[in-house]
Amino acid sequence: MMRYAILICALFIATATFAQRNDSLPKPKLPFAIAEEKRLSEEEIRDKVEGLYFTGLPEFEQNPINGFGIGGNFFIYQNGDRNDPFFEYTPYRQRYMGSFKVFQSGKWDAAINMDFPYLFDGPWRMRVDFVFEEDPNFQYFGIGANTMQPLRFLNKATGQVQTFSRIDPYLENLAIVRRGRPEIGEADEVTDRHYNEVFYTENLYNILIERVLLEGRLRLMFGYELLFIGIKDYFGREAEEAFGTNGSAVPNVLNGRTRLTEDFLGITPGNPWARSNIAGYNGGRESIFAFALIYDTRDFEPDPSHGVFIEYSHEHSRPWFGSEFSFDKNLIQIESFLPVFQRNDVRITFASCWNLGYIWGNRVPFYEAFDLSSQAEAGGTEVLGGARSLRGFREYRFTGPLTALVNLEMRARFFKLQALRQNFTFGIVPFLDLGRVWDRISDFGFRDYRWSYGMGARIAWNQATILRFDFAQSAEASQFFFGFQHIF
Repeated sequence: MMRYAILICALFIATATFAQRNDSLPKPKLPFAIAEEKRLSEEEIRDKVEGLYFTGLPEFEQNPINGFGIGGNFFIYQNGDRNDPFFEYTPYRQRYMGSFKVFQSGKWDAAINMDFPYLFDGPWRMRVDFVFEEDPNFQYFGIGANTMQPLRFLNKATGQVQTFSRIDPYLENLAIVRRGRPEIGEADEVTDRHYNEVFYTENLYNILIERVLLEGRLRLMFGYELLFIGIKDYFGREAEEAFGTNGSAVPNVLNGRTRLTEDFLGITPGNPWARSNIAGYNGGRESIFAFALIYDTRDFEPDPSHGVFIEYSHEHSRPWFGSEFSFDKNLIQIESFLPVFQRNDVRITFASCWNLGYIWGNRVPFYEAFDLSSQAEAGGTEVLGGARSLRGFREYRFTGPLTALVNLEMRARFFKLQALRQNFTFGIVPFLDLGRVWDRISDFGFRDYRWSYGMGARIAWNQATILRFDFAQSAEASQFFFGFQHIF
């Protein structure tokens, strides 16, 4: 499947390059009006690289869920030259991105993304995405407002149900062997090592077309997404590791009943699966039409210094066009970039992102509640927990039909370096994340949010490639992340 994606990518590169005008010809003016606030800053125009160039890095990651990971990312950009009428109004004319990463746990993921702003020198943009993933430790803490509660489980040492304030002692306790319950299908001895995990596979294919209006400020977007999801539960499967109460390893132990199976069978009190028409226990096929209306005045999309981004997005999935599920997903997202200070190469920007998402339907796959319906990102924006939302909490720690997420960052850029004909800009980003989930729209409020905070570092490589390093702290955990591009 990856082979076909690479062939399609090569075809798009050839087609888009042929369609683009010859950069050697002068282009004295824009073919249609674009608002002045969409123009890049004088500094960005001065430093912008002309023509075709490549960036990329090997990527190393120590992940508390999947262990050590190694892989790489590459970016291919075509900027045109300074005679291109769009040179001062877009970060690139074409972008091709590829990534691959594999972890100790066996998780791997790969993606190919293509982006063509102002296609054929007109008011159109096209984006194509291919995403492939296999994750043996996909996190599942439940669905609904009950996930906002502290972590609770039977303490294997005392035999009493206990509340765990930190994630690490909770996970260590899960791995301890306990007496099984044969009446519910468990073996004589089991471990809960994978109580909050499933084996997840995903193949995603996405195409998005947009038309700019109002001098580039308004974007009307339509897209189609096809997903094939596989889910395997760990109930009754052999655990890779299990321990006695004294810490010694115990071999050949099976996993007990998992949280996913408990929710699917309706054992969880106030079962959200029955109440919210949740499905997808074994995965399935999703065929999704998407629509979005975006108002965008950002000056430089990969790393804005001013402007706003306001999005309303809607995803619609029904069996009549090939889906095994029936649901709708909405998102209202507001991003704001407020200049605080700028002098020479020093720049401070207060960046904020406000999200409110809701999913409902007659047959809703549980994993669709794990991301917001943003059309600005392939597959949406993951919530709540992990590298791109509540950064101090475990991935997907809080999940429900109605989700609120707020990210606040003070992006300070203070040093610039030119080396080997490359431009590098360095900065720091203190941040605060807040989020909450509810079962119904009528439950929405402004109390009992979970929050995390931290400090990040950013390196902008030739402006459009952003290297991101974040250390985050919450009431439950401390986490470190490395990735590419800002989280919003």
